[in-house]
Amino acid sequence: MERIDIYPTHSHDGFELRRGYAEPFGVTLVPGGINFSVFSSYATACVLVIFERGTDHIIAEIPFPDEFRIGNVRAMIVFGLNYEHIEYGYRMSGPYDPQAGHHFNPDIILLDPYARVIGGRDVWGMADRDDHLYPHRARPTIDDFDWEGD
Repeated sequence: MERIDIYPTHSHDGFELRRGYAEPFGVTLVPGGINFSVFSSYATACVLVIFERGTDHIIAEIPFPDEFRIGNVRAMIVFGLNYEHIEYGYRMSGPYDPQAGHHFNPDIILLDPYARVIGGRDVWGMADRDDHLYPHRARPTIDDFDWEGD
């Protein structure tokens, strides 16, 4: 039986995409790409922002197509990314109503709440840079630690 989930169905600015897996939340390496999954009850739109690791250089901003939404979860596979050379965040659009607890602002790049690796403060004790476009950065990772029988 041939896998069909390794073939892109969409493209955006030269990146090949397909509907992703809702679970697990965060990023997961899949054959040929990276699955991005994020939950928000109130977001009206979400854009994946991909950075060159360690820089402010944005490689791509890829909106999640509406058909990639499953309930309150947006999930997308982006093919051809090297997980060791990227960092990512999200721009979320939605209501701005502080009284109701909504503070959506698509100008701000948000850290993935499900990130397993966070970068941006790579030198111990160094203060945050307020002038940074995206000071704390989510990084994809592969879970390959050798526990050596522990």
